[in-house]
Amino acid sequence: MYKFMKKVPGGLLLIPMLISAVFATFWPNLFYIGGLTEALFTKKGINYIVALITFCSATSLDFKSLAKVLKKQGLMLLVKIILCMVFSLLFFKFFGETGVFGISLLSFVCILASLNPSLYLALTKDYATKTDESAFGLTGLLCLPVFPIIVYSVAQSQAIDFSPIISTLIPLVLGILVANFDKEFANIFKGSTTMLTPFMGWSFGTGINLIESFKSGVQGIVLVIIFYVLIALPIFLFEIKVLKSTGVSALGMSSVAGLTVSVPLILSQNSDYLASIASQSASQIALAVVITSVITPILVKMLAKKKGLEINKY
Repeated sequence: MYKFMKKVPGGLLLIPMLISAVFATFWPNLFYIGGLTEALFTKKGINYIVALITFCSATSLDFKSLAKVLKKQGLMLLVKIILCMVFSLLFFKFFGETGVFGISLLSFVCILASLNPSLYLALTKDYATKTDESAFGLTGLLCLPVFPIIVYSVAQSQAIDFSPIISTLIPLVLGILVANFDKEFANIFKGSTTMLTPFMGWSFGTGINLIESFKSGVQGIVLVIIFYVLIALPIFLFEIKVLKSTGVSALGMSSVAGLTVSVPLILSQNSDYLASIASQSASQIALAVVITSVITPILVKMLAKKKGLEINKY
């Protein structure tokens, strides 16, 4: 099974996620029996597993490699943030909150702002360096629902809640401190991201209903195209042309996170209009999650073949 999963780009995450999504679609309450089973095999474990991997991946970040991460992935994430803000403001200016062709501002913002750090980790583990892999915690800042919520709020000049950002930074900073002040203790966590990645994939799959995902149809597909053209392509070109790197990190960042499906439901609590479109928006995002989770690994594999990159053995 492991050999098969390693043959699929990002398979260590993707295959458990798709299997989990099948259970979530046809037997959604199967593992809700309380205790350890419910904690491990339902979406209740998502935050814990993501936090744990954030901490573990950060334990490989000494101050020297942290500088490299900020110069590369930090700049790439900054480009993504700027692109999200600019395109979201333009969309709101020309099409308003209701949007166009069945695509609302809510769906547009959620798709553009999303980033799946789990798939990023799986793909960089296969085709990039340890330093690229250790940027997982940094990319995790954009995985949380708080980022698209911030972008949406900025587009409409609303107040911003920074507490979720601080919550993400704490395990990241703790991991970095351990890496730099107690290297022997940090060595305990080496290789732990590989062990935890299938569990993270499973956790993300618990929030995906495959039937609901494909109900969004054309709009969901259009959003995926918009995502790759407006976000993925510019960041990829930035890494290739400006940073003079392989492009694996940029493509690794180019998928929609399962957690983003929750954003319409979170925002709908404070708006009657958003409540009326939350379900439709969530379906469009869910389809984008499924499609990008399949397409992005294929793109990375094609890029790796073109550049002669082999799958890492560690």
